[in-house]
Amino acid sequence: MRKLSILIVILVAAAGTWWWTDQRDASPEEQAVSTLPDTPAGEAAELAQATAAATQDTAQSAAPPDEPDEQAETAADAAADAAAIAADAAAEAVRASEDSGIAPADRAATEAEAAAEAAIAAADRAADAAAPENDQGDQVSAERASEAAEDAAEAAAVAADATAVAARIETLLTPEGFDAEQVSKIIQGAAISDVQKATLQRLVDTAAANPDLLRAALDQVKAVMK
Repeated sequence: MRKLSILIVILVAAAGTWWWTDQRDASPEEQAVSTLPDTPAGEAAELAQATAAATQDTAQSAAPPDEPDEQAETAADAAADAAAIAADAAAEAVRASEDSGIAPADRAATEAEAAAEAAIAAADRAADAAAPENDQGDQVSAERASEAAEDAAEAAAVAADATAVAARIETLLTPEGFDAEQVSKIIQGAAISDVQKATLQRLVDTAAANPDLLRAALDQVKAVMK
């Protein structure tokens, strides 16, 4: 198993919260169409998902046997695109986590950054494999570039998922995106005392029907959970 695949398994396992589990249970299509918020972070996550899928298709597509050098270049270009989009998504995840300011969003942003770094490293390997001056042979170069592009696609998909988590948390903690059940899960999963959880829950429940009061209540949730 390649090192990147091991890294991705570790990233998914390390999240350790209901947020990450919730995102992994839904298909990428369901996430993109029905649950990604219409925010910069949500849009970045959706673009990263689409780019990851396109890169995977490119890496796995069969090239004419007499054109391995073209296959290598195409795979390297696709890997570079995936890495760039993953980096953009990670930047949006960080911004969203800073806006919400709570631990689950911070963890998601950290996951996105690590995945983006993995995508960049994979893109570098793809570029090296496709470089004209390498002495591996055209067919070997094409295979290695394609493998590296697959790694970049996998990492971009992880960055997309993590960015989607940060985007959803950011949106949930606003009156416009408020969902009582999901916010309750945030509160109950927080590393704060039971008394604080109960207080925040009552505050949110009381303010839920009033947008002005709700905004202040959600700000209080973020302040306590920082």
